[in-house]
Amino acid sequence: MSIRLRVLLTFFGLVFVGVMAISSYSILFVRDYLLISSRDDLDRQARFLATLLVNQPDESQFPTIMADHARYTGHKVELLGSDLQVHAAEGAITDTTAPTFSGIAPLPGANTQERQYIRITASEAAIKATLTRVRYIIYGGILGTLLLTIAISWVVADRLTFPIRRLAGAARDVARGETFSLPRSRRRDEIGDLTRDVAAMADKLQEDISDLQRLNQAQEDFIAALSHEVRNPVFSARGYLEMALEEQAAHDDGSEHSKQMLEYLQKGHRNLLRIHNLFADMLLLVRLEFDQEPVALAPLSLGPVISELEETFLPQARERGIALTIRSETDAVQGNAEVLRIALSNLLANAIQHTEEGGVRLEIAQQDGGGVRLEVTDSGEGIPANELESIFEKFHRVDKARSREAGGTGLGLALVTQCMRTMGTEIKVDSTVGQGSRFWFDLPAAKGE
Repeated sequence: MSIRLRVLLTFFGLVFVGVMAISSYSILFVRDYLLISSRDDLDRQARFLATLLVNQPDESQFPTIMADHARYTGHKVELLGSDLQVHAAEGAITDTTAPTFSGIAPLPGANTQERQYIRITASEAAIKATLTRVRYIIYGGILGTLLLTIAISWVVADRLTFPIRRLAGAARDVARGETFSLPRSRRRDEIGDLTRDVAAMADKLQEDISDLQRLNQAQEDFIAALSHEVRNPVFSARGYLEMALEEQAAHDDGSEHSKQMLEYLQKGHRNLLRIHNLFADMLLLVRLEFDQEPVALAPLSLGPVISELEETFLPQARERGIALTIRSETDAVQGNAEVLRIALSNLLANAIQHTEEGGVRLEIAQQDGGGVRLEVTDSGEGIPANELESIFEKFHRVDKARSREAGGTGLGLALVTQCMRTMGTEIKVDSTVGQGSRFWFDLPAAKGE
């Protein structure tokens, strides 16, 4: 419900309740006033008629006087004895459906035992008719008041909420990435202050967005230029070094100089490979960080991914003399092939690199909740507890000297973290020094599985 409608309903409700309470009280007040006034008037008529009859010496004229009064007023006139029994009556109540009320007065001058009374009875029909007219007037006023209240409330609510609605529109423009403008308000109240403050903030935000867009564009241009200007020379230098290594190995005469040259070329080749791997990982990490939105997960067959991992890492594991085991309980998950391959490749490479004996295991298992858990376990040296929170940072190494010697770039687990963010999940780790480490994350099961 909008603020404008809430303000309108609040004003309308307050006025409606107030008017209804006042009108109800007014109707009751008018009714009581009319009843009291009418009873007092009947008492006065009764006293007047009693005095008139007492002053009439001929009692045979009583019925005539009473009939004239009844005909003139429309009331019922009765002469009561001292026992309050009706001795004579003139006139009648025409509306028998309405309640009646009476006024009574004694005829003056007689003793108590012989005293007679005049009773005048009237119907409340006239009072009810008057009350009906009063109700019509009050209810007509209520209707007019409510209509006027609705109109005024709508105008007031519209004026009160217009700056807020304008702020909301600007916020939607920001969310859509569109340009927006907030004119300065001339109001001198809290809403005016809010509008001016938000407008100033919006101008600063728009300026920051423009600066950020320029910075992002500059970063993209720099990465593109770096990729073009650095990657090609690195590839060329790698090719030349490999050719030089082959040439030197083919013409090795066993001399000390020849051995030294071959060693220099091998060290240069290893360092160049490190630069190549570091550069490739940095470009990949930047690409994942620039892609702020998670990728759309789709049903993904695990067979090709597992085959590629086996083809890549089985030779590396054999070379280090350790076992690599890959076991999968399901053939498909909801995921992204490229991102999943990057994450598992880095986890397996990291596990093989830090395992001297025993083995590395990749398990893909169904979970009770319907998801799929992918878990990489090794029997390596493990990670100290105080390092577990830092291992996913860029260029963080638990054993820096050993990692550099093994050719690691220090970006593998940072890449894994970005891959998890891209797929909308989270990487977790559990490790014991001297026993090994376990990394795992969960993905949804393939739809229809």
